[in-house]
Amino acid sequence: MKLIKMRSHCSQDWLVLTLTSLCFVVFALSGCAIVGPRSISMGRADYNEAINKTDDDQLLMAVVRGRYGETFSLLAVTGVAANVRFGTNAGVELGFGPNENYDGNLVPFSGGLAYEENPTITYAPVQGEQYVRQLLSPIPLDILLLLVRSMTEPGPMITLLVNRINDLQNPDFLPAPSAKPDPRFIRYVELVTELRKAGVMVWVKDPRKEVEFVVVISDYAPRYSQTVREYLALLGLPRPADESKDIVLPVYFALKGRELGGIGISTRSTLDLIEILRAAIELPQKHKLPGMAINYPPTGLAGKDIRIRSSADKPKTSSLAVKYRGYWFYIDETDQPTKLFFRAMRLFWSVSITSSAEARTAAPVLTIPVSQ
Repeated sequence: MKLIKMRSHCSQDWLVLTLTSLCFVVFALSGCAIVGPRSISMGRADYNEAINKTDDDQLLMAVVRGRYGETFSLLAVTGVAANVRFGTNAGVELGFGPNENYDGNLVPFSGGLAYEENPTITYAPVQGEQYVRQLLSPIPLDILLLLVRSMTEPGPMITLLVNRINDLQNPDFLPAPSAKPDPRFIRYVELVTELRKAGVMVWVKDPRKEVEFVVVISDYAPRYSQTVREYLALLGLPRPADESKDIVLPVYFALKGRELGGIGISTRSTLDLIEILRAAIELPQKHKLPGMAINYPPTGLAGKDIRIRSSADKPKTSSLAVKYRGYWFYIDETDQPTKLFFRAMRLFWSVSITSSAEARTAAPVLTIPVSQ
Protein backbone atom coordinates (compact mmCIF):
# COMPACT_ATOMS: atom_id res chain seq x y z
CA MET A 1 0.00 0.00 0.00
CA LYS A 2 2.84 2.43 0.88
CA LEU A 3 4.53 1.60 -2.43
CA ILE A 4 1.35 2.41 -4.35
CA LYS A 5 0.96 5.76 -2.54
CA MET A 6 4.56 6.69 -3.20
CA ARG A 7 4.19 5.92 -6.92
CA SER A 8 0.99 7.94 -7.05
CA HIS A 9 2.73 10.89 -5.37
CA CYS A 10 5.65 10.72 -7.82
CA SER A 11 3.24 10.59 -10.77
CA GLN A 12 1.52 13.74 -9.56
CA ASP A 13 4.86 15.54 -9.14
CA TRP A 14 5.89 14.46 -12.63
CA LEU A 15 2.63 15.69 -14.12
CA VAL A 16 2.86 19.09 -12.40
CA LEU A 17 6.48 19.63 -13.40
CA THR A 18 5.85 18.50 -16.96
CA LEU A 19 2.91 20.86 -17.41
CA THR A 20 4.87 23.72 -15.84
CA SER A 21 7.82 23.09 -18.13
CA LEU A 22 5.62 22.96 -21.21
CA CYS A 23 4.04 26.27 -20.21
CA PHE A 24 7.47 27.81 -19.80
CA VAL A 25 8.62 26.57 -23.22
CA VAL A 26 5.48 27.96 -24.84
CA PHE A 27 6.06 31.27 -23.07
CA ALA A 28 9.69 31.38 -24.20
CA LEU A 29 8.78 30.63 -27.80
CA SER A 30 6.02 33.22 -27.77
CA GLY A 31 8.60 35.68 -26.46
CA CYS A 32 10.41 35.39 -29.80
CA ALA A 33 7.26 36.49 -31.57
CA ILE A 34 7.03 39.49 -29.25
CA VAL A 35 10.71 40.44 -29.18
CA GLY A 36 11.16 40.02 -32.94
CA PRO A 37 8.80 42.77 -34.17
CA ARG A 38 9.73 44.95 -31.22
CA SER A 39 13.42 44.63 -32.04
CA ILE A 40 12.74 45.69 -35.62
CA SER A 41 10.81 48.79 -34.59
CA MET A 42 13.31 49.77 -31.90
CA GLY A 43 16.33 48.89 -34.01
CA ARG A 44 15.13 50.89 -37.00
CA ALA A 45 14.51 53.96 -34.85
CA ASP A 46 17.92 53.61 -33.20
CA TYR A 47 19.77 53.24 -36.53
CA ASN A 48 17.87 56.17 -38.02
CA GLU A 49 18.65 58.38 -35.03
CA ALA A 50 22.33 57.41 -35.09
CA ILE A 51 22.65 58.10 -38.83
CA ASN A 52 20.81 61.41 -38.53
CA LYS A 53 23.01 62.57 -35.66
CA THR A 54 26.29 61.56 -37.28
CA ASP A 55 25.23 63.26 -40.52
CA ASP A 56 24.60 66.47 -38.58
CA ASP A 57 27.90 66.08 -36.74
CA GLN A 58 30.03 65.60 -39.85
CA LEU A 59 28.39 68.52 -41.68
CA LEU A 60 28.90 70.88 -38.76
CA MET A 61 32.48 69.66 -38.37
CA ALA A 62 33.07 70.33 -42.08
CA VAL A 63 31.72 73.87 -41.65
CA VAL A 64 33.97 74.50 -38.64
CA ARG A 65 37.10 73.09 -40.29
CA GLY A 66 36.39 75.23 -43.35
CA ARG A 67 36.36 78.35 -41.18
CA TYR A 68 39.94 77.52 -40.22
CA GLY A 69 40.88 76.99 -43.86
CA GLU A 70 41.37 73.26 -43.43
CA THR A 71 40.28 70.38 -45.61
CA PHE A 72 37.60 67.89 -44.70
CA SER A 73 36.11 64.70 -46.11
CA LEU A 74 32.66 63.18 -45.88
CA LEU A 75 31.34 59.64 -45.84
CA ALA A 76 27.84 58.72 -46.95
CA VAL A 77 26.01 55.78 -45.39
CA THR A 78 24.96 53.59 -48.32
CA GLY A 79 23.73 50.54 -46.46
CA VAL A 80 22.83 49.13 -43.08
CA ALA A 81 22.44 45.37 -42.64
CA ALA A 82 21.35 44.12 -39.23
CA ASN A 83 21.54 40.37 -38.63
CA VAL A 84 19.32 39.37 -35.73
CA ARG A 85 19.39 35.96 -34.05
CA PHE A 86 17.17 34.56 -31.32
CA GLY A 87 17.71 31.49 -29.17
CA THR A 88 15.70 29.81 -26.45
CA ASN A 89 16.36 26.96 -24.07
CA ALA A 90 14.36 25.15 -21.42
CA GLY A 91 15.25 22.49 -18.86
CA VAL A 92 13.54 20.34 -16.27
CA GLU A 93 15.09 18.50 -13.33
CA LEU A 94 13.06 15.71 -11.71
CA GLY A 95 13.76 13.49 -8.75
CA PHE A 96 12.58 9.98 -7.97
CA GLY A 97 12.39 8.24 -4.67
CA PRO A 98 12.16 9.79 -1.22
CA ASN A 99 12.24 13.62 -1.11
CA GLU A 100 15.17 13.68 1.28
CA ASN A 101 17.38 12.24 -1.49
CA TYR A 102 17.14 15.33 -3.71
CA ASP A 103 15.40 18.02 -1.70
CA GLY A 104 17.16 21.40 -2.32
CA ASN A 105 19.47 20.03 -5.01
CA LEU A 106 17.22 20.35 -8.06
CA VAL A 107 15.96 23.27 -10.15
CA PRO A 108 12.38 22.30 -11.06
CA PHE A 109 12.50 24.13 -14.38
CA SER A 110 14.86 26.56 -16.09
CA GLY A 111 15.04 28.43 -19.36
CA GLY A 112 16.53 31.33 -21.22
CA LEU A 113 16.02 33.68 -24.17
CA ALA A 114 19.02 34.99 -26.11
CA TYR A 115 18.93 37.98 -28.49
CA GLU A 116 21.90 38.90 -30.66
CA GLU A 117 22.27 41.68 -33.24
CA ASN A 118 25.26 42.15 -35.56
CA PRO A 119 24.89 45.29 -37.73
CA THR A 120 27.07 45.98 -40.77
CA ILE A 121 27.43 49.60 -41.96
CA THR A 122 28.55 50.45 -45.50
CA TYR A 123 30.08 53.84 -46.34
CA ALA A 124 31.06 55.53 -49.58
CA PRO A 125 33.41 58.53 -49.91
CA VAL A 126 31.76 61.75 -51.05
CA GLN A 127 33.76 63.16 -53.94
CA GLY A 128 33.81 63.46 -57.70
CA GLU A 129 32.81 65.89 -60.42
CA GLN A 130 29.07 65.44 -59.93
CA TYR A 131 29.36 66.30 -56.24
CA VAL A 132 31.34 69.47 -56.98
CA ARG A 133 28.92 70.54 -59.70
CA GLN A 134 25.93 70.19 -57.41
CA LEU A 135 27.64 72.11 -54.62
CA LEU A 136 28.37 75.00 -56.98
CA SER A 137 25.08 74.98 -58.91
CA PRO A 138 22.32 77.46 -58.02
CA ILE A 139 19.30 75.98 -56.29
CA PRO A 140 16.68 75.19 -58.98
CA LEU A 141 13.56 77.32 -59.26
CA ASP A 142 11.21 74.36 -58.87
CA ILE A 143 12.76 73.52 -55.49
CA LEU A 144 12.44 77.15 -54.41
CA LEU A 145 8.79 77.14 -55.52
CA LEU A 146 7.98 73.99 -53.54
CA LEU A 147 9.66 75.29 -50.40
CA VAL A 148 7.94 78.68 -50.58
CA ARG A 149 4.53 77.09 -51.16
CA SER A 150 4.95 74.64 -48.28
CA MET A 151 5.77 77.25 -45.64
CA THR A 152 3.34 79.38 -43.67
CA GLU A 153 5.99 82.09 -43.44
CA PRO A 154 7.79 82.11 -46.82
CA GLY A 155 9.87 85.19 -45.99
CA PRO A 156 12.79 83.46 -44.23
CA MET A 157 13.19 80.90 -47.03
CA ILE A 158 13.12 83.58 -49.75
CA THR A 159 15.71 85.60 -47.83
CA LEU A 160 17.84 82.52 -47.36
CA LEU A 161 17.83 81.13 -50.90
CA VAL A 162 17.35 84.14 -53.21
CA ASN A 163 20.18 86.61 -53.80
CA ARG A 164 18.48 88.76 -56.41
CA ILE A 165 14.98 89.52 -57.74
CA ASN A 166 14.99 91.89 -60.73
CA ASP A 167 16.94 94.91 -59.40
CA LEU A 168 16.51 94.00 -55.72
CA GLN A 169 19.76 92.57 -54.41
CA ASN A 170 20.26 90.33 -51.39
CA PRO A 171 24.02 89.63 -51.33
CA ASP A 172 25.69 86.94 -49.24
CA PHE A 173 28.06 89.51 -47.72
CA LEU A 174 27.94 93.28 -47.46
CA PRO A 175 30.66 95.28 -49.25
CA ALA A 176 31.70 97.20 -46.12
CA PRO A 177 31.13 97.10 -42.36
CA SER A 178 29.05 100.26 -42.60
CA ALA A 179 26.90 98.95 -45.47
CA LYS A 180 23.26 98.05 -44.87
CA PRO A 181 21.04 95.45 -46.57
CA ASP A 182 18.82 96.75 -49.35
CA PRO A 183 15.59 97.92 -47.65
CA ARG A 184 13.70 97.34 -50.90
CA PHE A 185 14.40 93.61 -50.73
CA ILE A 186 13.24 93.53 -47.11
CA ARG A 187 10.03 95.29 -48.13
CA TYR A 188 9.55 92.91 -51.07
CA VAL A 189 9.67 89.91 -48.71
CA GLU A 190 7.15 91.60 -46.41
CA LEU A 191 4.74 92.21 -49.30
CA VAL A 192 5.04 88.64 -50.58
CA THR A 193 4.28 87.32 -47.10
CA GLU A 194 1.26 89.61 -46.75
CA LEU A 195 -0.19 88.72 -50.15
CA ARG A 196 0.46 85.00 -49.64
CA LYS A 197 -1.30 85.01 -46.28
CA ALA A 198 -4.23 86.91 -47.80
CA GLY A 199 -4.56 84.19 -50.44
CA VAL A 200 -4.34 86.57 -53.38
CA MET A 201 -0.86 85.47 -54.56
CA VAL A 202 0.24 82.00 -55.63
CA TRP A 203 3.32 80.59 -57.36
CA VAL A 204 2.36 77.91 -59.87
CA LYS A 205 3.62 76.09 -62.93
CA ASP A 206 2.51 77.67 -66.18
CA PRO A 207 0.04 75.28 -67.87
CA ARG A 208 0.79 76.90 -71.22
CA LYS A 209 4.41 75.69 -70.99
CA GLU A 210 5.67 78.99 -72.40
CA VAL A 211 7.57 79.60 -69.19
CA GLU A 212 8.04 77.13 -66.38
CA PHE A 213 6.55 79.17 -63.52
CA VAL A 214 4.29 82.16 -63.01
CA VAL A 215 3.13 84.30 -60.11
CA VAL A 216 -0.64 84.82 -60.20
CA ILE A 217 -2.27 87.67 -58.27
CA SER A 218 -6.06 87.50 -58.25
CA ASP A 219 -9.09 88.94 -56.42
CA TYR A 220 -6.97 91.60 -54.77
CA ALA A 221 -9.02 94.75 -55.42
CA PRO A 222 -9.91 96.89 -53.65
CA ARG A 223 -8.55 95.71 -50.29
CA TYR A 224 -5.02 94.92 -51.48
CA SER A 225 -4.82 97.25 -54.49
CA GLN A 226 -2.24 99.52 -52.87
CA THR A 227 -0.16 96.56 -51.71
CA VAL A 228 -0.10 95.09 -55.21
CA ARG A 229 0.87 98.43 -56.74
CA GLU A 230 3.78 98.72 -54.31
CA TYR A 231 4.80 95.14 -55.07
CA LEU A 232 4.87 95.79 -58.83
CA ALA A 233 6.71 99.08 -58.37
CA LEU A 234 9.51 97.35 -56.43
CA LEU A 235 9.92 94.94 -59.33
CA GLY A 236 9.92 97.80 -61.86
CA LEU A 237 6.73 96.51 -63.50
CA PRO A 238 3.75 98.64 -64.61
CA ARG A 239 0.55 98.67 -62.59
CA PRO A 240 -2.45 96.97 -64.21
CA ALA A 241 -4.92 99.00 -66.25
CA ASP A 242 -7.84 96.89 -65.02
CA GLU A 243 -7.62 95.72 -61.42
CA SER A 244 -10.55 93.35 -61.86
CA LYS A 245 -8.39 91.02 -63.96
CA ASP A 246 -5.76 88.59 -62.73
CA ILE A 247 -2.11 89.58 -62.91
CA VAL A 248 0.11 86.84 -64.33
CA LEU A 249 3.87 87.40 -64.02
CA PRO A 250 6.23 84.93 -65.70
CA VAL A 251 9.17 83.85 -63.54
CA TYR A 252 12.61 83.43 -65.13
CA PHE A 253 15.86 82.09 -63.81
CA ALA A 254 17.71 85.29 -64.69
CA LEU A 255 19.29 88.38 -63.20
CA LYS A 256 16.60 90.68 -64.57
CA GLY A 257 13.07 89.90 -65.63
CA ARG A 258 11.76 93.42 -66.01
CA GLU A 259 12.69 93.60 -69.69
CA LEU A 260 10.70 90.38 -70.20
CA GLY A 261 7.68 91.72 -68.36
CA GLY A 262 8.14 89.36 -65.43
CA ILE A 263 10.28 88.37 -62.47
CA GLY A 264 13.93 87.38 -62.78
CA ILE A 265 15.22 85.34 -59.85
CA SER A 266 18.79 84.35 -59.02
CA THR A 267 19.37 81.78 -56.28
CA ARG A 268 22.27 80.79 -54.08
CA SER A 269 24.24 77.57 -54.34
CA THR A 270 24.78 75.06 -51.55
CA LEU A 271 28.36 76.29 -51.25
CA ASP A 272 27.07 79.84 -50.76
CA LEU A 273 25.02 78.64 -47.79
CA ILE A 274 28.03 76.82 -46.36
CA GLU A 275 30.16 79.96 -46.59
CA ILE A 276 27.49 82.06 -44.88
CA LEU A 277 27.29 79.56 -42.02
CA ARG A 278 31.08 79.53 -41.70
CA ALA A 279 31.05 83.29 -41.33
CA ALA A 280 28.53 82.93 -38.50
CA ILE A 281 30.99 81.00 -36.29
CA GLU A 282 31.96 82.82 -33.12
CA LEU A 283 35.69 82.21 -32.80
CA PRO A 284 37.19 81.69 -29.33
CA GLN A 285 39.35 84.59 -28.23
CA LYS A 286 42.51 82.47 -28.49
CA HIS A 287 41.67 81.66 -32.12
CA LYS A 288 41.44 85.27 -33.26
CA LEU A 289 45.15 85.44 -33.98
CA PRO A 290 46.01 86.78 -37.45
CA GLY A 291 45.84 84.03 -40.05
CA MET A 292 44.51 81.32 -37.72
CA ALA A 293 41.00 81.47 -39.18
CA ILE A 294 39.39 82.99 -42.26
CA ASN A 295 37.95 86.47 -41.75
CA TYR A 296 34.67 87.23 -43.50
CA PRO A 297 32.98 90.55 -44.24
CA PRO A 298 29.63 91.27 -42.57
CA THR A 299 26.90 88.91 -43.70
CA GLY A 300 23.81 90.06 -45.54
CA LEU A 301 20.21 89.35 -44.63
CA ALA A 302 20.61 85.58 -44.98
CA GLY A 303 23.23 85.39 -42.23
CA LYS A 304 22.15 88.32 -40.08
CA ASP A 305 20.53 86.30 -37.29
CA ILE A 306 22.46 83.02 -37.34
CA ARG A 307 25.22 82.04 -34.90
CA ILE A 308 27.49 79.06 -34.34
CA ARG A 309 28.57 79.54 -30.74
CA SER A 310 31.81 78.35 -29.13
CA SER A 311 32.61 77.29 -25.59
CA ALA A 312 35.52 75.74 -23.71
CA ASP A 313 33.06 73.55 -21.80
CA LYS A 314 30.53 71.16 -23.28
CA PRO A 315 27.29 73.12 -23.78
CA LYS A 316 24.23 72.03 -21.82
CA THR A 317 21.62 73.58 -24.12
CA SER A 318 22.74 72.61 -27.61
CA SER A 319 20.78 70.96 -30.39
CA LEU A 320 24.04 70.07 -32.15
CA ALA A 321 27.66 70.30 -30.98
CA VAL A 322 31.11 69.17 -32.16
CA LYS A 323 34.50 69.50 -30.48
CA TYR A 324 37.43 70.93 -32.43
CA ARG A 325 40.78 72.32 -31.30
CA GLY A 326 39.83 72.06 -27.66
CA TYR A 327 36.57 74.00 -28.01
CA TRP A 328 32.93 73.09 -28.53
CA PHE A 329 31.14 74.63 -31.50
CA TYR A 330 27.38 74.35 -31.27
CA ILE A 331 23.91 75.53 -32.20
CA ASP A 332 21.84 76.54 -29.21
CA GLU A 333 18.58 74.62 -28.90
CA THR A 334 16.60 77.88 -28.61
CA ASP A 335 18.16 79.47 -31.72
CA GLN A 336 15.44 78.84 -34.31
CA PRO A 337 16.90 81.04 -37.11
CA THR A 338 20.19 79.12 -37.04
CA LYS A 339 18.40 75.77 -36.81
CA LEU A 340 16.30 76.71 -39.86
CA PHE A 341 19.42 77.75 -41.77
CA PHE A 342 21.22 74.51 -40.87
CA ARG A 343 18.21 72.40 -41.91
CA ALA A 344 18.05 74.12 -45.29
CA MET A 345 21.80 73.82 -45.82
CA ARG A 346 21.75 70.16 -44.85
CA LEU A 347 18.79 69.49 -47.17
CA PHE A 348 20.67 70.70 -50.25
CA TRP A 349 24.05 69.38 -49.11
CA SER A 350 22.54 65.93 -48.50
CA VAL A 351 21.17 65.86 -52.04
CA SER A 352 24.69 66.42 -53.35
CA ILE A 353 26.10 63.78 -50.99
CA THR A 354 23.47 61.20 -51.94
CA SER A 355 23.93 61.78 -55.67
CA SER A 356 27.69 61.41 -55.28
CA ALA A 357 27.31 58.17 -53.30
CA GLU A 358 24.87 56.71 -55.84
CA ALA A 359 27.20 57.59 -58.70
CA ARG A 360 30.01 55.70 -56.96
CA THR A 361 28.17 52.45 -56.26
CA ALA A 362 30.63 50.60 -58.47
CA ALA A 363 33.61 52.14 -56.69
CA PRO A 364 35.24 50.66 -53.59
CA VAL A 365 33.28 51.26 -50.42
CA LEU A 366 34.10 50.87 -46.76
CA THR A 367 32.10 48.20 -44.97
CA ILE A 368 32.41 47.96 -41.20
CA PRO A 369 30.91 45.04 -39.27
CA VAL A 370 30.06 46.13 -35.75
CA SER A 371 31.28 43.52 -33.26
CA GLN A 372 29.08 42.07 -30.58
